[in-house]
Amino acid sequence: MSVRIQVLGSTRAWHDRTELELGPPGRRAVLGLLVLAEGESVATHDLMDQLWGDRPPRSAANVLQTHVKHLRRLLEPGRGFRSGSEVLPYANSGYALNPDAVDIDLMAFHRLVAQASGDQVAARLGEALALWHGRPLADLPALATHPKVVALVAKHREVLARHAEAMIEIGAAADVLPAIAEAAADQPLDEASQARLIRAYHAVGRRAMAFQTYHEVRDRLVEELGVDPGAELRAAHAALLHDNDDVVGPSPRSRPALRVPRQLPAQPPGFTGRASQLSTLDKLGPSGADGLTITAISGTAGVGKTALAVQWAHRVRDRFPDGQLYAILRGHSRGGAAPPIEVLAQFLSALEVPAERVPVDVETAAAMYRTLTTDRRMLVLLDNAAGPDQVRPLLPAGPACVVVTGRDRMTGLVALHGARQVTLDVLSPEDSLELLAHVLGPERIRSEPVAAAELAKLCAHLPLALRIAAANLADHPLRGIDDHVADLRDSNLLTALSVQGDEHTAVRTAFDLSYAELPAEARRLFRLLSLVPGTDVGTEAVAALAGTDLAEASRLLDRLAAAHLVEPHGPGRYGFHDLLRRYAAERAESEEADLDVALHRLYDWYLSGVDGAARQLYPHMLRLPSKGSRTFGGVTEATNWLDSELGNLVAAVRTGPRPTTWLLADGLRGYFWMCTRQVEWLAVAEAAVRSAEEAGGPRERAASRLSLADLYFRQGRYPEAVHHYTHAQLAARQAGWVEAQAAVLGNLGCVYWQSGRLAAAAFRFSRCLVLSRGIGQTAGEAVALANLGLVHWEMGRLEEAAEHYTLALDRYRQIGSHYGEALNLGNLGQTQRARGQHAEAVDLLTRAISLHHEAGNRSGEALAHSWLAATFLDLDRGAEALDHARTGLALAQETGDPRPEVEALAVLAAVDVRRGHRAEAVRRYRQALDLVRSTGDRYPEIEILIGLATVTADVEPARQALALAERAGYRALQEQAAAVLTPR
Repeated sequence: MSVRIQVLGSTRAWHDRTELELGPPGRRAVLGLLVLAEGESVATHDLMDQLWGDRPPRSAANVLQTHVKHLRRLLEPGRGFRSGSEVLPYANSGYALNPDAVDIDLMAFHRLVAQASGDQVAARLGEALALWHGRPLADLPALATHPKVVALVAKHREVLARHAEAMIEIGAAADVLPAIAEAAADQPLDEASQARLIRAYHAVGRRAMAFQTYHEVRDRLVEELGVDPGAELRAAHAALLHDNDDVVGPSPRSRPALRVPRQLPAQPPGFTGRASQLSTLDKLGPSGADGLTITAISGTAGVGKTALAVQWAHRVRDRFPDGQLYAILRGHSRGGAAPPIEVLAQFLSALEVPAERVPVDVETAAAMYRTLTTDRRMLVLLDNAAGPDQVRPLLPAGPACVVVTGRDRMTGLVALHGARQVTLDVLSPEDSLELLAHVLGPERIRSEPVAAAELAKLCAHLPLALRIAAANLADHPLRGIDDHVADLRDSNLLTALSVQGDEHTAVRTAFDLSYAELPAEARRLFRLLSLVPGTDVGTEAVAALAGTDLAEASRLLDRLAAAHLVEPHGPGRYGFHDLLRRYAAERAESEEADLDVALHRLYDWYLSGVDGAARQLYPHMLRLPSKGSRTFGGVTEATNWLDSELGNLVAAVRTGPRPTTWLLADGLRGYFWMCTRQVEWLAVAEAAVRSAEEAGGPRERAASRLSLADLYFRQGRYPEAVHHYTHAQLAARQAGWVEAQAAVLGNLGCVYWQSGRLAAAAFRFSRCLVLSRGIGQTAGEAVALANLGLVHWEMGRLEEAAEHYTLALDRYRQIGSHYGEALNLGNLGQTQRARGQHAEAVDLLTRAISLHHEAGNRSGEALAHSWLAATFLDLDRGAEALDHARTGLALAQETGDPRPEVEALAVLAAVDVRRGHRAEAVRRYRQALDLVRSTGDRYPEIEILIGLATVTADVEPARQALALAERAGYRALQEQAAAVLTPR
């Protein structure tokens, strides 16, 4: 047909490819209304009502006739003066637009939608959607609320949804993901749209974004509508949870075999009795079925729940070839029960998920945990649980066996999860004597059987009380058991002794007598150990706590261990039973005069270690002033110290005296930045913010906000990062803390830089540089110079970028920051490569890789490998390029940082192009594009678009790249995109 009319968008018409000037809005509205009628006649009075409403002008009929006359001339230029109109005939007291005489996009849309069936659904719906150029009759806002326009918008939404579902079904979700995301953003409370977005993210392998989307929409539904997710959302979420695809690698085919964790503690020495309970556990344990089995062992404190569970776990561990996981849940500890997210982080780490990839919310982490344990026959031992709510997120999937110990009977697990219960009572008299014989030797028991039986009775047959009483006797081989029994009976240490059979009384009696037998210095240390914030403690920390040397601390710990008052937890580390910790705390409160002094000694030791590690690992990072500094022998020693003490440091921030909480949190900011342990970072940063807001000054508030902002920045959550950076900046100004003002400006600049807002980023970096130089702060100057180098690089000013990187490198070396040196070696290497100085680039990037590796900065190492791969590709050294690109990709996927992964994929795509594997190159470019758009990083997105356009010979990605580059001011990329668009 020679006439074509468009209403799916602005109202337009063409005759033989020449666009027609339709005239004023009224005339276009008449044409639009007739198109909406889809061939049906529209009475003149209806047309006038729709054009003018209740008050048409007197000339309305004449105006309408004039509009129709002009439309007929435009649409039928060859029609005779008196001949009837074929396109716009008069019929039934009105006018109609003949759909057979013109090509109308609306009619084509309906026709294609009707044809969408079978294997043609995706294709036909895609053609139908391609006809849409905006809201129907978009140039006529007066018709926006017309019922047929509203219905068309709804129909368009429906077709978009059908097309999206069809594309997901045929494996082409990546092609429609932007449209699905846009539709979901327009309808934030529409569960179907949000569920579709989750399925699309899932289909393209972006599981983290799928989980995040689910949690965000769930929160919106609860907060705004007060309802939980419906069936469709729950189904999309369930598909994520039950999917066995790889969550830590690119595909199931390339996933390496997971390490088999072996976390069970050592078998309890001298375990005796419990034959019937072990037999019961054997019956309750896995019998080869595929389902999850849960057994809850409950009983009073000190009854031996942990010993029984560990003993049985060792007996049956061969039944669990995929490993055993173990966690102490601290159900009744002084510092509170272990949050499930911390235990999940521990388990995911054991399952080879890097700490930086562990989600920070419980549901997402639990889903990842269940995914990794699907089809794995594992044993999970959860020791000392507070209750069912703490346990539920820690239940694995698949044919696993879970054993839970706790004082609670766990009836919630029984009711909802089918757990079986084993209630543990005290030992039988016979088993009690066997335990005593194991510690004291059978001869002593046989020589005084009556006294031994009486001793067991006084200890209420509790294993913990029996072991401590026997250990006390073992220190006096010439003493009779009857003498010890007499001491227990006559002891005035507890008035409650008269309550025979009371387990708590028996335990306290045993504690009291053993405690009384200790030398004074051991008793003092026992009391002080109650101040330790975490679950265990090292000898060095004990020496600091007691104000003694290492040798004396080690000797006293051995003495306490011999009395069963502390338990070895590994080389040089010790822990408490929670009853003993509580007993020690009670003793400390009543007998210790210098608790605060001892506590500050311990926390000063922690502060000194953190400060020393910070000076060794990240001296360029701003920190609050700290007292004294421990000296470490190098990067490895400092990193190992932080790793081993992290549990106590996190607990110290949560529970310690306030001045040290924000100091410790501030000192750990650089450590978390390097290793990205998100779970611990969030716990520390939030605790520091609370503490500083309650009791700190503006300087402390600025430092704590800075840490939380940095975490959100590393997560790519830029709005949250800007929010907290702004709070930090205001507090820093209030405190007159210029160094912090400079640091926050620099970090805000990084947010804008990542978002492609170069002018805003450069302004903040320059202000940061001026402030740092003004106060003579070399570290701040180094950071600002390096950041300005990044801006110059992205603006195509390679010489200025190299100058800034070189200056920054000099400043980082002045302050001894290996981390900063490594970053700038890599940036300078990438710049020299772009300038054609490839030999120098190879040297710089090789040194950067070495420093990153030494410092444990795997994201930086991954990026440097990818840049080195690109350099080797420039030199036509394909094998080396491929090797480094693969290494970079593997490291990036381990860390979960999308930025180096994008770089690695781009290099691998370029290698594929060189090798003639164009389809694989396109796949990698599209994968990289999907990743980079999730970060909002404009520069690499433009590079990927240019690469994609080059390989596919499709100009559309190049046009997108050019528009983005022009908007951001990326001159070099503008030239590259323009070159692709220029006809050859």
